[in-house]
Amino acid sequence: MAKKPRRTDVDGWLARETSHIRKALENASSYFDKNDALSVNTLEAIYGQESSFGVLKRDRGMDGAAGHFHLQRDTAERYHLIVSKKNDQRFDIDYASIAAARYIDDLDRSFSKETILSAKIKTIPVKDVLERKKFILAAYNGGEGTIAKAQALAQKAKKNPKSWNDVQAFLEQAKADNPDQVRKYVKDVFKNEAEFSDKSLVDKGAKNKKINKPKGRCSKGHWVTIDEHPVFICD
Repeated sequence: MAKKPRRTDVDGWLARETSHIRKALENASSYFDKNDALSVNTLEAIYGQESSFGVLKRDRGMDGAAGHFHLQRDTAERYHLIVSKKNDQRFDIDYASIAAARYIDDLDRSFSKETILSAKIKTIPVKDVLERKKFILAAYNGGEGTIAKAQALAQKAKKNPKSWNDVQAFLEQAKADNPDQVRKYVKDVFKNEAEFSDKSLVDKGAKNKKINKPKGRCSKGHWVTIDEHPVFICD
């Protein structure tokens, strides 16, 4: 008797992917450039890795990573999201996916050319788009400053600062919070993105379509639960 295929994380995440989620991710992917290596499947893989498709969103209003894409408060506010205990748009899939896509797109630009991140930290350009995606994912998980420091350390050690295989060896020296987690994150997102590409119903050409920006939301209101989903009601 033939064995049933093993159920993967991606299978579980896809079981939670509603038409609303698909449309939100497709729309957000429109922020990517047609010449980069990013796609709606990249967003799916990051979404799964960060919050298991909205299952592990943490607490509203917290400073640390929270919401669908586990954005830090300062990152979310950089992309004009409201972050408060009463209204935290990191918990709105439409807003959160756009903010995450814009952040990922900015990371792509930061590592495609020399970018000054602070007085002592700058990126080293990675021209190969697939190789650069590894740096983008590492930066999303571990912070762009930390990854740029690791690049500089690799270069100083006469290793290739444009190769993730070389740079990841310097995460400890760069004071990454959890070096092994960053390495695993890059591997897992790449693997899961490929599986999403095979199995997902999302429109893979969505990044080439017009962006639909969500309508403005009020800053004051309260949360209610409707059909087991949190909904923000304006006061």
